[in-house]
Amino acid sequence: MSTVDPALARRRERLRAGPPPRPGWQPWLLLAAYAGCWAMFGYGLGDAAHYPVATGYLAPELQPPNQTPALLWMLFVGVFAGMLLGLGADRALGAILGGAGGTAGAFAINLGATALGLWRGAADRWTAPPRPGFFDAGATLPWGVGGWLSWNAQYWAPALLAALAALLAAVALTARRRQRRRQERVRTTLAQGQRAAGTITETADTGVAIGHQPHIRVVARFSDHLGTERWVSKTGPFDPSRLPRVGDPVQVWFLREAPGDEDRIVIGFGSEEDAEVEELLARR
Repeated sequence: MSTVDPALARRRERLRAGPPPRPGWQPWLLLAAYAGCWAMFGYGLGDAAHYPVATGYLAPELQPPNQTPALLWMLFVGVFAGMLLGLGADRALGAILGGAGGTAGAFAINLGATALGLWRGAADRWTAPPRPGFFDAGATLPWGVGGWLSWNAQYWAPALLAALAALLAAVALTARRRQRRRQERVRTTLAQGQRAAGTITETADTGVAIGHQPHIRVVARFSDHLGTERWVSKTGPFDPSRLPRVGDPVQVWFLREAPGDEDRIVIGFGSEEDAEVEELLARR
């Protein structure tokens, strides 16, 4: 049993915490291990592709033996370890880049590390042709399109994966910039806007959950400084134990010069005391 109101304790802790700290070394170590697992997978993939790819650019007598790849274990260890660490990597990147940015960033690391491992695995494990462009040393049968594609798969396949990784990295960074702009708008509204009491009129589960937190769309009703009744819709993550319900009171902040601009309206789901804490933190 405690003699301190838990809500008061949370508000005090919120004031002491201030802005969120920068990530320490632990998330970066996790991401490095995550990338290492997928690089291992890529290296094993390069070894496993040795025989089937070699049949496309080597004469039968020069082809490697059709047997179980020596590094097949890398495929299984890399993919299963990568999937397990991916749960933590997605969460770590979500905290750094934002929810959608975290998912895109995790896939970017996945594909980029796989591309690096595949390129290195092919360079180390594949049998080089005696004379590129021909099936045998006597240069009697030149390669066709298939032969060139097979031999150069060690270059174009990793390059394709790297290009996809770069695209996903760009998506992640764009999501991060969008999140920063949104956070700045929220701070401005909390610091300079007017607060009004509101009521939740609708809730809807979007079916999306990130970090075990469901994303809920909430519609709230409030009256602006001129007495005009307005409705605002917001979607965000919620603690499963504290989901919003129709009829719950909320705090709504808006800018007097733009009371209808939903992008600059903020909804708070705590008490008036919680709202005062958020205003104080925004003005720091």
